[in-house]
Amino acid sequence: MNHIALRPTTVLRLWVPLALTWAMMSLEGPILQSVVSRLPDAATNLAAFGVAIGIAFVVESPIIMLLSASTAYVKGAESYRVVHRVSLGLSLAVTIAMLLLVFPPVYALIATSILALPPHIAERVQHCLIALVFWPGAIGIRRFYQGVIIRARMNRYIAFGTMFRLATILAGGIALLASTGTKSAVVAAAILGSAVAIETIATWFMARRAVRLTLETTDPDNYNLTALRLLRLYTPLALTSIIAMGLGPVLVGFMSRFPAAIVSLAVYPVVDGLVFQFRAPLFAYQELAISLFATHGFLDRTIARTGYGIAAFATVVLVLITFTPMADFVYGTFPYRLDVSSVGVATIATAILLPLPLVSAVYSIHRAALIVAHHPEQVTYSTLVEAVVTVVVAGLFAVARVPIVGVYAIAGALTIGKLAASVQLWSATSRYLSRRG
Repeated sequence: MNHIALRPTTVLRLWVPLALTWAMMSLEGPILQSVVSRLPDAATNLAAFGVAIGIAFVVESPIIMLLSASTAYVKGAESYRVVHRVSLGLSLAVTIAMLLLVFPPVYALIATSILALPPHIAERVQHCLIALVFWPGAIGIRRFYQGVIIRARMNRYIAFGTMFRLATILAGGIALLASTGTKSAVVAAAILGSAVAIETIATWFMARRAVRLTLETTDPDNYNLTALRLLRLYTPLALTSIIAMGLGPVLVGFMSRFPAAIVSLAVYPVVDGLVFQFRAPLFAYQELAISLFATHGFLDRTIARTGYGIAAFATVVLVLITFTPMADFVYGTFPYRLDVSSVGVATIATAILLPLPLVSAVYSIHRAALIVAHHPEQVTYSTLVEAVVTVVVAGLFAVARVPIVGVYAIAGALTIGKLAASVQLWSATSRYLSRRG
């Protein structure tokens, strides 16, 4: 293990390419939503696009943590082959799940009985999901190769791959903006699916050198990773993503039952997209922290301090946008063009979500430490805490018939749930480190 103290500049140099990747990824939603908001039937299409992406995230959830698993567990040729086989199997499984989901009887049950979607939005959502049917599987393959790249400290290649994805989004968005169709959500979903496929191909191509170096490396003598052992380590991580992503459709179901349901369904993905841009740099930090904890140990405080510094900066910028006229510009002019009443709703919802960048830093740093320490079950426990607290708070709002706009209730429930989960993560990591010390 490398005991040379890290410098913040070194951490930032390794983090910047990953942060740029997440920044570019965070732009794709706002770009497509901005285009859709300028086309006919904007409210219906924004709602349909947001719901479809939420459902696709749930299907994708089992393979979300493949990036962390690949970064943490690929150490040489044999472990590479094991993680590769498992990654391909999981990617195929989520593709089959997506195909089953768009099967009319299955989809009808989900759309009407579970999500309680208005009929005209439900039909549009189904068409969006058909356009996204290969999206989850492609992401699984891409994330596996990205982990190998990070492990080889070739982080800049990940940013290059995402540039292909963003370029496809921009080109498709411009073409969509020139159209006059009323089903812009479906076209936007198809653009997103195509962009991810292109990024996956580019990432596979650029990962060839990292793969070759990995295959030339021998696993440590005491490291015997089998498919069964990997699945035991990965299952808690997959459950973490499944639970977290599963919250999306549940919250949509709650919003459909509050006042101003259509406004909430249209505004929520827009607000979530903006706040995500300030959380994304911290998501990028998790994989970097995994790599650094594995090589420098848990006692190097530079890793955590740098992450919290990034979160503080992101929070300050988001506060300035929320409480200044910038909010009217961002939501009402560019990149979004919501109507005047929706701009006010979006601004208040954003204010409720302000703690999320700091919470994301807690998630990334403490999850990374627990994954490296082979305690992934603690990551799952924290996600369970988040899910239970969020649903309970949202349920209390609904049962009490609190007369507030649905997106406010959901934003409040999300914030409280994530704060509770961050406390659990902090506590779990502290207990583990105290036992080591």
